[in-house]
Amino acid sequence: MSLFLILALGSGLLQAAPSAPRPPHPPAGPARAPVALSPVRLHLGPMRMPRMHFNTFRRGSGSGSDSTQVAGLLMALAATPPAVCDLAVDMLGNGWGWSGSHGDVSALRDQPVSVSVDRAAFQSGVIDRRAIPLLSSALARPEPCVRRAAARLLGQSGLMEAAVALRDGLTSGDGKVREAAALGLGMLEDPAGYQPLMHALGDRDPEVVRMAAWALGEYEDQRAVPALVRLLDRSEAGIRRAAAGALGEIEDPAAVKPLLPILRDREAAVREAAADALGQIEDPIASSSLVDALDDKDGGVRIAVVNALGQIEDPKTARPLIEVLRDPSADLREAAAHALGGIESREAVPGLIRALQDQAPGVRSAAASALGQIEDPAAGEALGRALTDPVLTVRRAAASALGQLDDLHRAPPQLLTALRDPDAELRQNAIQALGQIGDPAAIAPLGALLKDAPVEVRRAAVEALCSIEDPAVTPHLVLAMRDLDAEVRRMAAEGLGDRKDD
Repeated sequence: MSLFLILALGSGLLQAAPSAPRPPHPPAGPARAPVALSPVRLHLGPMRMPRMHFNTFRRGSGSGSDSTQVAGLLMALAATPPAVCDLAVDMLGNGWGWSGSHGDVSALRDQPVSVSVDRAAFQSGVIDRRAIPLLSSALARPEPCVRRAAARLLGQSGLMEAAVALRDGLTSGDGKVREAAALGLGMLEDPAGYQPLMHALGDRDPEVVRMAAWALGEYEDQRAVPALVRLLDRSEAGIRRAAAGALGEIEDPAAVKPLLPILRDREAAVREAAADALGQIEDPIASSSLVDALDDKDGGVRIAVVNALGQIEDPKTARPLIEVLRDPSADLREAAAHALGGIESREAVPGLIRALQDQAPGVRSAAASALGQIEDPAAGEALGRALTDPVLTVRRAAASALGQLDDLHRAPPQLLTALRDPDAELRQNAIQALGQIGDPAAIAPLGALLKDAPVEVRRAAVEALCSIEDPAVTPHLVLAMRDLDAEVRRMAAEGLGDRKDD
């Protein structure tokens, strides 16, 4: 899309999008029809384009999007199928998400450079003050996706004008505008927006109340707890769910007792939100009620309950979670293994050792990691056998766990064999574990890695050798002093110095 066309579309959007109305004058006339999903035909009449000096305009300049880019984006979103539009809006500002993790490496060969530049701009905040009136007007667009895009872009902008526009949006006579404004304020966390959001909890529109409750959770301000607790009695499930989630974000123990009855709410999504919130608050007072909720008929709720018990880390809940390791649901068994690792109760070791033979690889991997967290040397032999598991992630977890076990002076033979595994991460985990265990039997195999292994492996091997308190280590460190890598030489010198001091 050319620069002139984007400007023309932006101008049209500014004219078409109604300004956010203010009470006591509600918007009049019929609602505008959503944009059709058929191809858009633009009929541009004669118009005089603004004279621009291209030497002063650079696409994507600065660290965020400008008004021209925002205008083009909103027009494109308005003409996009709703589901595709919603997916696109999810990525606004998400520079840390899946698209940001690969960047240009994942681009196809014929993708224009301008696409990457514009994408990077939209993954940052709006930096052009001229875009704020456009976004403010777009809060009233008929397309939900466009309203959400405008709210997100305003919420991610560091401009003071964006905060003012969102606070003004909360006074609109249109409930949809107030809802979008609350969304933006929750993302922005503008201190001056706290009181308007508290006022919005009494809004006549339930969807505004729901969004305001969510937004207050993002503020994490304990002053909001009493008002959010009152919302737990509302008839609307969405409001109860949002209130429970917000109380979890605030993490105030005062919310625990009001949340406990919500574990038996008639709606599964609300019960799940209550369990999540109790886990975030991490108060052992909730343990027994969460254990009782393990009999919930909804799988998602049960997983949330198990996760919450793992966060609270109450040893008294180990036994019920051990029983969950036998549940028919693999997802639930995996969650229980992770939770038992968080609790770190040695009572769980036999059950987790059995779980190393589970049919689901995720359960086996979680069980191995949990055994490492518990640090009971009784798991050493079983973790050694897990190093022969056909699934790589299980072998990696088992190797790491072996290094965490307390007082494990002898390394399982499978851990020495793992030094020759073709997977680099597994070899790294095995090297570190051998250093942590300190078994003299590992000295010769670790020393052999100093001869022709990649530099990262040589560094890890030197570090592991330095951790083993045995005179047989010294010749290998002397050899490492002649390594081509300066870091390897430095680590070996420090290791030799420590031994001399001893």
